[in-house]
Amino acid sequence: EMYKVPFKDMQADPGELTECGGMELEICREAKSLDFLINVPVMKGHCQTKITCALKNMKGLIPNKEKRRFHSLGLHKPIAYLNMGIKQDFIVVDNICGDLDFEDGGNPVVRNCIMAAVDPVLVDAHAADLLYYKPSDIPYITMAEELGVGSADLSKLEIRLVGGEKSEAEDKKRLPESRKGVELKDAVEEVESCSACYGYLIPALEMLKNDGLFEKLDEKICIGQGFRGKTGNLGVGACTCRFVNNVKGCPPTENQIYDFLKDYILNYK
Repeated sequence: EMYKVPFKDMQADPGELTECGGMELEICREAKSLDFLINVPVMKGHCQTKITCALKNMKGLIPNKEKRRFHSLGLHKPIAYLNMGIKQDFIVVDNICGDLDFEDGGNPVVRNCIMAAVDPVLVDAHAADLLYYKPSDIPYITMAEELGVGSADLSKLEIRLVGGEKSEAEDKKRLPESRKGVELKDAVEEVESCSACYGYLIPALEMLKNDGLFEKLDEKICIGQGFRGKTGNLGVGACTCRFVNNVKGCPPTENQIYDFLKDYILNYK
Protein backbone atom coordinates (compact mmCIF):
# COMPACT_ATOMS: atom_id res chain seq x y z
CA GLU A 1 0.00 0.00 0.00
CA MET A 2 2.82 2.41 0.86
CA TYR A 3 4.51 2.01 -2.52
CA LYS A 4 1.27 1.31 -4.44
CA VAL A 5 2.55 -2.04 -5.67
CA PRO A 6 -0.34 -4.21 -6.91
CA PHE A 7 -0.80 -7.61 -5.29
CA LYS A 8 -1.85 -10.35 -7.71
CA ASP A 9 -3.57 -13.60 -6.75
CA MET A 10 -2.35 -16.14 -9.28
CA GLN A 11 -5.26 -18.46 -8.54
CA ALA A 12 -7.62 -15.74 -9.78
CA ASP A 13 -5.55 -15.44 -12.97
CA PRO A 14 -6.36 -17.60 -16.01
CA GLY A 15 -3.78 -20.14 -17.10
CA GLU A 16 -2.38 -20.41 -20.61
CA LEU A 17 -1.04 -23.57 -22.22
CA THR A 18 2.66 -22.90 -22.74
CA GLU A 19 5.38 -24.83 -24.58
CA CYS A 20 8.11 -25.52 -22.03
CA GLY A 21 11.07 -27.17 -23.74
CA GLY A 22 8.98 -29.93 -25.30
CA MET A 23 6.31 -30.24 -22.59
CA GLU A 24 3.04 -28.25 -22.60
CA LEU A 25 2.15 -26.80 -19.19
CA GLU A 26 -0.39 -24.27 -17.99
CA ILE A 27 1.16 -21.07 -16.63
CA CYS A 28 -0.74 -18.15 -15.13
CA ARG A 29 -1.07 -15.36 -17.70
CA GLU A 30 0.20 -12.64 -15.35
CA ALA A 31 3.43 -14.59 -14.73
CA LYS A 32 4.12 -14.71 -18.46
CA SER A 33 3.83 -10.94 -18.82
CA LEU A 34 6.55 -10.05 -16.29
CA ASP A 35 9.59 -8.03 -17.37
CA PHE A 36 11.72 -9.13 -14.41
CA LEU A 37 10.97 -12.02 -12.05
CA ILE A 38 12.36 -12.07 -8.52
CA ASN A 39 11.77 -15.45 -6.89
CA VAL A 40 11.67 -15.52 -3.07
CA PRO A 41 11.54 -19.19 -2.00
CA VAL A 42 11.90 -20.55 1.52
CA MET A 43 14.63 -23.19 1.76
CA LYS A 44 13.11 -26.21 3.50
CA GLY A 45 12.72 -29.95 3.43
CA HIS A 46 9.86 -31.59 1.55
CA CYS A 47 8.13 -34.90 2.25
CA GLN A 48 7.95 -35.85 -1.45
CA THR A 49 10.87 -34.13 -3.20
CA LYS A 50 13.29 -34.01 -0.23
CA ILE A 51 13.87 -30.26 -0.63
CA THR A 52 12.07 -27.24 -2.00
CA CYS A 53 13.77 -24.04 -3.05
CA ALA A 54 14.01 -21.94 -6.24
CA LEU A 55 12.94 -24.42 -8.95
CA LYS A 56 9.94 -25.91 -7.15
CA ASN A 57 8.74 -22.49 -5.96
CA MET A 58 7.66 -21.72 -9.54
CA LYS A 59 4.66 -24.00 -8.92
CA GLY A 60 3.09 -20.94 -7.32
CA LEU A 61 2.71 -19.47 -10.81
CA ILE A 62 0.48 -22.23 -12.21
CA PRO A 63 -3.27 -22.83 -11.67
CA ASN A 64 -4.33 -25.22 -8.90
CA LYS A 65 -5.68 -27.74 -11.42
CA GLU A 66 -2.24 -27.84 -13.04
CA LYS A 67 -0.62 -28.38 -9.65
CA ARG A 68 -2.79 -31.47 -9.22
CA ARG A 69 -1.74 -32.67 -12.67
CA PHE A 70 1.92 -32.22 -11.69
CA HIS A 71 1.45 -34.88 -9.02
CA SER A 72 -0.05 -37.29 -11.54
CA LEU A 73 3.01 -36.68 -13.73
CA GLY A 74 5.41 -37.45 -10.89
CA LEU A 75 6.34 -33.89 -9.78
CA HIS A 76 10.02 -33.93 -10.77
CA LYS A 77 9.68 -33.86 -14.55
CA PRO A 78 7.04 -31.10 -14.75
CA ILE A 79 8.94 -29.00 -12.18
CA ALA A 80 12.06 -29.17 -14.34
CA TYR A 81 10.19 -28.36 -17.55
CA LEU A 82 8.21 -25.55 -15.90
CA ASN A 83 11.49 -23.72 -15.46
CA MET A 84 11.92 -23.77 -19.23
CA GLY A 85 8.68 -21.79 -19.49
CA ILE A 86 9.37 -19.36 -16.62
CA LYS A 87 12.71 -17.56 -16.41
CA GLN A 88 13.89 -16.44 -12.99
CA ASP A 89 15.93 -13.24 -13.20
CA PHE A 90 16.97 -13.02 -9.56
CA ILE A 91 16.55 -15.31 -6.55
CA VAL A 92 16.39 -14.35 -2.87
CA VAL A 93 16.31 -17.47 -0.68
CA ASP A 94 14.71 -17.20 2.75
CA ASN A 95 16.89 -19.40 4.95
CA ILE A 96 15.93 -17.60 8.15
CA CYS A 97 13.99 -20.24 10.07
CA GLY A 98 12.70 -23.09 7.93
CA ASP A 99 11.92 -26.70 8.74
CA LEU A 100 14.78 -28.53 7.06
CA ASP A 101 12.87 -31.82 7.12
CA PHE A 102 9.24 -31.06 6.25
CA GLU A 103 7.51 -28.34 4.20
CA ASP A 104 4.61 -27.75 6.61
CA GLY A 105 6.93 -26.90 9.51
CA GLY A 106 6.91 -28.10 13.10
CA ASN A 107 10.67 -28.49 13.52
CA PRO A 108 12.13 -25.06 12.65
CA VAL A 109 15.86 -24.48 12.55
CA VAL A 110 17.04 -20.91 13.10
CA ARG A 111 19.58 -19.94 10.44
CA ASN A 112 19.14 -16.15 10.19
CA CYS A 113 20.46 -16.33 6.64
CA ILE A 114 19.41 -14.86 3.31
CA MET A 115 20.97 -16.18 0.09
CA ALA A 116 20.94 -14.36 -3.25
CA ALA A 117 21.62 -16.01 -6.60
CA VAL A 118 20.93 -15.84 -10.34
CA ASP A 119 21.09 -19.55 -11.27
CA PRO A 120 18.07 -21.48 -9.89
CA VAL A 121 19.66 -24.86 -10.58
CA LEU A 122 22.91 -23.98 -8.83
CA VAL A 123 21.22 -22.45 -5.80
CA ASP A 124 19.00 -25.57 -5.49
CA ALA A 125 22.07 -27.79 -5.79
CA HIS A 126 23.66 -25.76 -3.00
CA ALA A 127 20.51 -26.02 -0.89
CA ALA A 128 20.50 -29.80 -1.40
CA ASP A 129 24.15 -29.94 -0.35
CA LEU A 130 23.42 -27.91 2.80
CA LEU A 131 20.69 -30.43 3.66
CA TYR A 132 23.10 -33.36 3.21
CA TYR A 133 21.80 -34.48 -0.18
CA LYS A 134 23.66 -34.77 -3.46
CA PRO A 135 22.08 -32.73 -6.26
CA SER A 136 21.47 -36.04 -8.05
CA ASP A 137 19.26 -37.12 -5.10
CA ILE A 138 16.73 -34.51 -6.28
CA PRO A 139 15.71 -35.61 -9.82
CA TYR A 140 14.27 -32.25 -10.88
CA ILE A 141 17.63 -30.56 -10.25
CA THR A 142 19.50 -32.82 -12.66
CA MET A 143 16.61 -32.73 -15.14
CA ALA A 144 16.63 -28.92 -15.13
CA GLU A 145 20.38 -28.95 -15.69
CA GLU A 146 20.00 -31.30 -18.66
CA LEU A 147 17.37 -28.95 -20.10
CA GLY A 148 19.82 -26.06 -19.91
CA VAL A 149 18.05 -24.11 -17.14
CA GLY A 150 21.30 -23.81 -15.18
CA SER A 151 24.23 -25.72 -13.72
CA ALA A 152 24.20 -28.21 -10.85
CA ASP A 153 28.02 -28.29 -10.73
CA LEU A 154 28.88 -27.28 -7.16
CA SER A 155 32.47 -26.55 -8.18
CA LYS A 156 31.09 -23.48 -9.99
CA LEU A 157 29.82 -21.96 -6.76
CA GLU A 158 31.29 -18.58 -5.87
CA ILE A 159 30.08 -17.89 -2.33
CA ARG A 160 30.50 -14.49 -0.74
CA LEU A 161 29.57 -14.31 2.94
CA VAL A 162 28.24 -10.99 4.16
CA GLY A 163 27.66 -9.98 7.75
CA GLY A 164 29.66 -12.72 9.48
CA GLU A 165 33.19 -13.95 10.02
CA LYS A 166 32.50 -17.70 9.94
CA SER A 167 33.56 -19.69 6.93
CA GLU A 168 31.01 -21.58 4.84
CA ALA A 169 32.36 -24.89 6.18
CA GLU A 170 31.98 -23.72 9.78
CA ASP A 171 28.47 -22.46 9.09
CA LYS A 172 27.43 -25.73 7.48
CA LYS A 173 28.45 -27.68 10.59
CA ARG A 174 25.65 -25.99 12.52
CA LEU A 175 23.02 -27.66 10.34
CA PRO A 176 21.40 -30.70 11.98
CA GLU A 177 21.26 -33.80 9.82
CA SER A 178 17.63 -34.50 10.67
CA ARG A 179 15.54 -37.03 8.79
CA LYS A 180 12.47 -37.44 11.01
CA GLY A 181 10.19 -37.67 7.98
CA VAL A 182 12.07 -40.60 6.43
CA GLU A 183 11.08 -43.10 9.12
CA LEU A 184 7.46 -41.98 8.95
CA LYS A 185 7.41 -42.23 5.14
CA ASP A 186 8.36 -45.92 5.40
CA ALA A 187 4.82 -46.57 6.66
CA VAL A 188 3.27 -45.03 3.54
CA GLU A 189 2.52 -46.45 0.08
CA GLU A 190 2.27 -43.28 -2.01
CA VAL A 191 1.25 -43.08 -5.68
CA GLU A 192 0.70 -39.64 -7.24
CA SER A 193 -0.48 -38.05 -3.99
CA CYS A 194 -1.17 -34.33 -3.70
CA SER A 195 1.04 -32.32 -1.35
CA ALA A 196 -1.91 -31.25 0.83
CA CYS A 197 -3.07 -34.81 1.52
CA TYR A 198 0.44 -36.15 2.05
CA GLY A 199 1.35 -33.06 4.04
CA TYR A 200 -1.40 -33.80 6.58
CA LEU A 201 -0.52 -37.49 6.82
CA ILE A 202 3.09 -37.03 7.95
CA PRO A 203 2.33 -34.87 11.04
CA ALA A 204 -0.50 -37.26 11.93
CA LEU A 205 2.04 -40.10 11.94
CA GLU A 206 4.37 -37.92 14.04
CA MET A 207 1.56 -37.50 16.58
CA LEU A 208 1.10 -41.29 16.66
CA LYS A 209 4.84 -41.68 17.20
CA ASN A 210 4.74 -39.26 20.12
CA ASP A 211 1.94 -41.34 21.63
CA GLY A 212 3.93 -44.55 21.24
CA LEU A 213 1.43 -45.93 18.71
CA PHE A 214 3.33 -45.59 15.46
CA GLU A 215 5.42 -48.70 16.11
CA LYS A 216 2.21 -50.75 16.40
CA LEU A 217 1.25 -49.93 12.82
CA ASP A 218 2.53 -52.93 10.86
CA GLU A 219 0.95 -52.28 7.45
CA LYS A 220 1.29 -49.65 4.74
CA ILE A 221 -1.07 -46.69 4.54
CA CYS A 222 -2.08 -46.06 0.92
CA ILE A 223 -2.48 -42.51 -0.38
CA GLY A 224 -2.68 -40.80 -3.77
CA GLN A 225 -4.48 -40.52 -7.08
CA GLY A 226 -2.93 -43.78 -8.21
CA PHE A 227 -5.34 -45.68 -5.92
CA ARG A 228 -8.52 -44.29 -7.48
CA GLY A 229 -10.94 -47.11 -8.24
CA LYS A 230 -8.76 -49.64 -6.42
CA THR A 231 -9.42 -51.59 -3.24
CA GLY A 232 -7.27 -52.33 -0.23
CA ASN A 233 -7.28 -52.28 3.55
CA LEU A 234 -5.96 -48.96 4.86
CA GLY A 235 -6.14 -45.70 2.93
CA VAL A 236 -6.19 -41.93 3.39
CA GLY A 237 -8.27 -39.45 1.38
CA ALA A 238 -10.97 -39.57 -1.28
CA CYS A 239 -8.73 -41.44 -3.73
CA THR A 240 -8.83 -44.53 -1.46
CA CYS A 241 -12.60 -44.38 -0.82
CA ARG A 242 -13.03 -48.03 -1.87
CA PHE A 243 -10.64 -49.29 0.82
CA VAL A 244 -12.05 -51.25 3.75
CA ASN A 245 -10.63 -48.70 6.23
CA ASN A 246 -10.56 -45.19 4.82
CA VAL A 247 -10.06 -41.66 6.18
CA LYS A 248 -12.60 -39.57 4.26
CA GLY A 249 -11.80 -36.10 2.95
CA CYS A 250 -10.02 -34.31 0.12
CA PRO A 251 -7.83 -33.77 1.95
CA PRO A 252 -8.63 -34.96 5.48
CA THR A 253 -6.93 -32.86 8.17
CA GLU A 254 -4.03 -34.15 10.24
CA ASN A 255 -6.29 -34.42 13.31
CA GLN A 256 -8.86 -36.44 11.36
CA ILE A 257 -6.12 -38.77 10.11
CA TYR A 258 -4.61 -39.04 13.59
CA ASP A 259 -7.96 -39.83 15.27
CA PHE A 260 -8.81 -42.42 12.60
CA LEU A 261 -5.44 -44.19 12.75
CA LYS A 262 -5.36 -44.10 16.55
CA ASP A 263 -8.79 -45.75 16.67
CA TYR A 264 -7.71 -48.27 14.02
CA ILE A 265 -4.55 -49.23 15.93
CA LEU A 266 -6.25 -49.49 19.30
CA ASN A 267 -9.46 -51.23 18.26
CA TYR A 268 -8.89 -53.14 15.04
CA LYS A 269 -5.33 -54.43 15.24
